[in-house]
Amino acid sequence: MNCVISSRRFAARFVAFPFLSIALVASARADEGNSVFADALAYAQPRCVKLYGAGTNVEAGYATGLIVSGDGLILTAQGIYLAAERLRVVLPDGGTYDAKIVRRSEPLQAVLLKIDAKTPEYFDLSKEPVGEKGDWILAVSNLFKVAANKEALSANLGVISLRTRVDARHRTQDVPYDADMLLLDAITSNPGASGGAVIDMDGKLVGMIGKLLESKNTNTRINYAVPADLLFKFVQNEPLEVAVAPPPTSNGNGKATLGIGVFTLGGKRSPAYVDRVVPGSPAAKLGLKKDDLVMQLNGETVKDIRDYERILATLAPGVEVTIIVKRKSDVLSFQIVPAGE
Repeated sequence: MNCVISSRRFAARFVAFPFLSIALVASARADEGNSVFADALAYAQPRCVKLYGAGTNVEAGYATGLIVSGDGLILTAQGIYLAAERLRVVLPDGGTYDAKIVRRSEPLQAVLLKIDAKTPEYFDLSKEPVGEKGDWILAVSNLFKVAANKEALSANLGVISLRTRVDARHRTQDVPYDADMLLLDAITSNPGASGGAVIDMDGKLVGMIGKLLESKNTNTRINYAVPADLLFKFVQNEPLEVAVAPPPTSNGNGKATLGIGVFTLGGKRSPAYVDRVVPGSPAAKLGLKKDDLVMQLNGETVKDIRDYERILATLAPGVEVTIIVKRKSDVLSFQIVPAGE
C-alpha cells in the first residue's frame, strides 16, 4: 500500500523501527511543509528502474538500476540475471526497453547498461564522497519484485555505519569485490534490491546497493552500498585509485603484531581468514597471503577469531613462534617473529 510520509511524528516512529519498509510515491508534493522524506523519495523515484533477466533457484532474476545519464546509461549490480538472452529495463513511466552491457567493474561488482531511450531525469554522480558516518539514508529498490510497470518502488530508512574496504564472498564462491564500501544500518540485502539507490535526505545519491554478499560461515549478509564517487569513476572509465586506511595490525595490547588483519565482518566466531597483510610486516616477509586461514599459532589451535586474538595477545616482540595456515588445499607452516608496536 502506498503512503506519503508527511509528519515529524511518523519520522519518530521510523527512528524506533529503522528497518520499516515504506512505499515510494512519485506524486509526493514538495510543498508539504511538514514532509520529512517525501521530497527525497520523489526525486529518486523517476531515476530508478526495474530490471528483469535470467534467474536460478538460488538467485533472483530481477534487480534495480540507476539512470545516470540523459541518453539511457544505467548502473546496476553484477548478478545472474545479466546472463539472460533478453535483459529488460522498465522505466518509471512503464516503458520497457532491451538493455545491452557496456562494461563491467570487477572490483565494484558493478555493471553499466545502455538502452535506446532518452532519460532526462537521472542521478548526477558526485566526484567526491557523499555522506558521513551517522548520516540518515534511504535505500530505494524493487526488493522482492513488489513493484511492476509504473508502480512505486520501496524504500528503507537507515544510517551510514562506516566506510571501509572489504574483500567479500558470495555463498561458497569468492567475489572479487576489492574497493571501499559503505556499511549500512539498514536492510538492503534482499532479492531485487541490488542496484538500488542509496540517497541522503536531500535526494543526493550516496551510493548504489551492491551485489548480494553472504557469509558461507555465518549465513549472514552484508548490508552495504558502492560509494557514489567510485561509481563516477567507473562510468567515466577512470582507474579506481582508492586511498583507504590500513586494517588493524595489532591486538591492541601495545606489545606485538604480525602484520595481519583478519576478516571480522562475520563476527568473532568466524574462522580467522587473513583479510590484509601489511607491507613490510613479519607476515608479508614470510609470504602470507589474503584468504589464508590461520589454523594454529604458537602451538595452539585457532578455531575462530577469538582464539586468534587471545593467542596473539600472549606473544612478545622478537620471540619466534610457529604459525600454520591453510591456503586452498595446502597446509603451510612458517616461523614468524612478531614485531613490536
